[in-house]
Amino acid sequence: MDGKPQTNSKVVKNWKYRKYDDSYLDLGFTSVDVSHEECPQCVLYLKALAPECMLLSKLKRHLETNNPNKASKPRDYFIRKLKGLKEQKGTFLKQESIPTNASPASYQVADRVAKCKKPHTIAEELILPAAVDMVNIMVGEFVGRLLSKVPLSNSTISRKIQHIS
Repeated sequence: MDGKPQTNSKVVKNWKYRKYDDSYLDLGFTSVDVSHEECPQCVLYLKALAPECMLLSKLKRHLETNNPNKASKPRDYFIRKLKGLKEQKGTFLKQESIPTNASPASYQVADRVAKCKKPHTIAEELILPAAVDMVNIMVGEFVGRLLSKVPLSNSTISRKIQHIS
């Protein structure tokens, strides 16, 4: 041995993927960010492909294989589908958004319920409605609706008490 430490290093290749081009919409594909990588997404079935599929030939093959009756559709058809996809995502985010501080608030209530040795259903049946009523009177309806999004169901409180302990 020559005294130098032996290393078993692997050579990692840095693949260079193509960037999204607006002409890919002619084939029914838009771009979506998956794990900080730009990937093509089919606007018909919402399937995201691998980043290395960002080639015109691969996108065309996907369209002709999976959607042969849509292969001859004009660009306007795919633009309408993309617009519908964006509206659908926006609606989902609006309805499903839970405040980021709702989970810590739920843990705080679970801790209090556990310390008082009360049934777990008290949070959902008494604490949350009372808190919403107080906030509606003191602050306003909007904040009351926001507060009602705090998850305090029986199973949630039980799970959070177990997690705390």
